[in-house]
Amino acid sequence: MSLSTTGGAPTAYHLRPARGWLNDPNGMVFHQGRWHVFFQHNPQGPWHRQIAWGHASSSDLLRWREHPVAFTPQSEGPDSFGCWSGVLVTGLERPAVVYSGVTGADGHSTVCLRWSMDADLDTWSDPVVVATTPEVDDVAVMRDPFVFRHGGHRYAVLGAGLRSGTPVILLYGCDDIERWEYLGVWLTGDDEALAGALPADVWECPQLAVWGDRASLVVSLHDRGVLGQVMACTGAYGSDDAGRPVLGVDRVDLLDDGADFYAPQLAPDGREGFWLMGWVREDGPEESAGDHAGCMTVPRRLVLEDGTPRLLLDPLAAQGLAWQRAEPVEGAALEGQLSLEVSAAGARLEHPRHGVRSLPEGTRVLVDGAVLEVYPPQGPPATFRDPVPWRWASPAGPV
Repeated sequence: MSLSTTGGAPTAYHLRPARGWLNDPNGMVFHQGRWHVFFQHNPQGPWHRQIAWGHASSSDLLRWREHPVAFTPQSEGPDSFGCWSGVLVTGLERPAVVYSGVTGADGHSTVCLRWSMDADLDTWSDPVVVATTPEVDDVAVMRDPFVFRHGGHRYAVLGAGLRSGTPVILLYGCDDIERWEYLGVWLTGDDEALAGALPADVWECPQLAVWGDRASLVVSLHDRGVLGQVMACTGAYGSDDAGRPVLGVDRVDLLDDGADFYAPQLAPDGREGFWLMGWVREDGPEESAGDHAGCMTVPRRLVLEDGTPRLLLDPLAAQGLAWQRAEPVEGAALEGQLSLEVSAAGARLEHPRHGVRSLPEGTRVLVDGAVLEVYPPQGPPATFRDPVPWRWASPAGPV
């Protein structure tokens, strides 16, 4: 890949394809000893259209190998206008992916399924439609299926919006992975407990992390074309009288307090919590400029700490980086590729558009060209992309 190598030190920290557009991570899975991530991709150029699924894998969460494009929109098929976000489904006769298939500019979607045709997840069957947008409950749009198991059965949640402009989560039953049953609205933005997950007219990319009798629903806030923050809606998790999953949200937490983190996906990999990657947002350049747009965050982990969901830098990725002691020099720019650990209290960064950020002792900072990721010892990380570099606001010492 253009920003990674398959051996030795990575040439940069953030996964992106050699050419073209990248946005949402998709189909994340730990498979045969490697972490695989698919992603929204236009291999023809840095433009958000004719979306295919790109594919990369890693043995250490730092060095990524780019696979061939997994699949592209099928001409006159159910995804002819794009193969949008979705997940990989395990526990079947062979791996499958399910995703939003779109056929026109109106964005109306169905859920499409493709079967894996090889052990390396490189080739896939033609798409078949397994679910459609319900014609009841005033649903205007739905997208981004997430599949999980509960009580011995398979379910899916999808992000959606009502014609009233209210965001909702829809629930489907999918024990038969090729024929889904619509079960109704699962969560709604009209619920006072979910007021912290607004403003939004669609909750995009829903992801469910379950910790016993607690669970967090991760949603990305889409509000009339504006992409907002990513929230974790956490509460008691159990079953209703029919055995179906129930989430009683009692808290909503911000997962990243930067400006450019969106559409994360999570998956189990046998370690504590869930491995997670998100899209570092970037608008595509004009057609005459540039050959790529977008990258992933460095891999993170979603964990539950004292009842609060929190994103951490993945320990496996962290141990492969060469951390340097941060030496704040007032006015010095953070440029190039840096992995810094703040060892003195009172360090601060400043930016003409993003203001001043205090960095507690122990904060880790990753700089990769225009991308900055900040991991404090407490609280959420922060992700920014800006061509103007951040600068040290003051030397180490009391703020």
